[in-house]
Amino acid sequence: MDDMISSDSHIIEPPTLWTDRIDKAYRDRAPRVVEEAEGDFWFIDGQRSMSFLGVQTGDRFDKDATELTTTARFTDVRPASYDPARYIEENRQDGVVGSVIYPSEALLAYSIPDSDLCSATMRAYNDFIAEFCSHDAARLKGIGLINVDDPSEAVAEMKRVRDIGLAGIMITVLPPSDRAYDHPMYEDVWSAAVDLDLPISMHVATGRSVLSASTTQTSLQNGITEAAFYLQDHFVRKSLGEMIFSGVFMRHPKLRVGSIEHEICWAPFFLFQADYCYTDRPVRGDWLRFPDGNLPSDYFKQNVFMSFQEDEVGIRVRDVCGIEGLMWGSDYPHTESTFPKSMEITNKILADVPLGEKNMILRDNAASLYGFDLAAIAP
Repeated sequence: MDDMISSDSHIIEPPTLWTDRIDKAYRDRAPRVVEEAEGDFWFIDGQRSMSFLGVQTGDRFDKDATELTTTARFTDVRPASYDPARYIEENRQDGVVGSVIYPSEALLAYSIPDSDLCSATMRAYNDFIAEFCSHDAARLKGIGLINVDDPSEAVAEMKRVRDIGLAGIMITVLPPSDRAYDHPMYEDVWSAAVDLDLPISMHVATGRSVLSASTTQTSLQNGITEAAFYLQDHFVRKSLGEMIFSGVFMRHPKLRVGSIEHEICWAPFFLFQADYCYTDRPVRGDWLRFPDGNLPSDYFKQNVFMSFQEDEVGIRVRDVCGIEGLMWGSDYPHTESTFPKSMEITNKILADVPLGEKNMILRDNAASLYGFDLAAIAP
């Protein structure tokens, strides 16, 4: 299929993005690049973060994992990762005619402890990605970053990102434990997302605190274990479950919330456990009861969407999750991306899927959610 829409793609931020764009009050603490002996690294408020991604796109198909690296120079980054014209052309060659775009380094903005600096970092990124996508708004749909520490501030930024042309927003996949997504403080955020027609994403690696590293260490590169990757769906399950069981989707039936880059095969067991908890366990305290015989899985299928890359097992049990919420994404240009073999990989994964469902997963669901005009972007 050569007219796919990737529901999860990325850009690589240029080194001067924040030093050029962030509010002057935060310029000295803004994310910046420092050249070190082993590579170029981002520093945020004095703490070393990631090096550059977008330098090994496709390499995993030809190299062993021991040959891949987590350090690089910005000069090694493929130019298409930050040049919108090249971005469109390179993805077109991979069968992708439209892209929903997330950040790379800015994913870690959610772990900035200082809430004001966190918000300022996100505002600057939002301006950048809106400008990037304006090169071809029919094919490039940017996702704005929102800090929900202060819901009134979050709503104001949601209105602004809609005004500057972004197609959705992203919130932390794991808010602080005393402000989980079952907290009533977020009601205005959910209402605004519906009123503004902004799908909400929860992307991997966007916990509001540093999930796999101590806050006292000097580098996010140290101390990251395998568990940070193979258990990453834990956080999105927690947040979605809190939203479902607290009645967020019951009160906001048009709200759409997505799990991004967590794959999908966790969902059937999660939904079985959620429904079993609701129907067969004794009600404790003020546990909510849903109207009209609805179950947790009904709200999941109605309100939740999921982006995946290569989840063959998840595709086999797709009926449990709901076909209307499944969307494929290439993760371009990250190391784990399906680029440049996206057509080959999706053909294999979806080989036994009926054509109508295949079109929904690879194109139509994302087009409907984010407003792609399929006739305008056809190859």
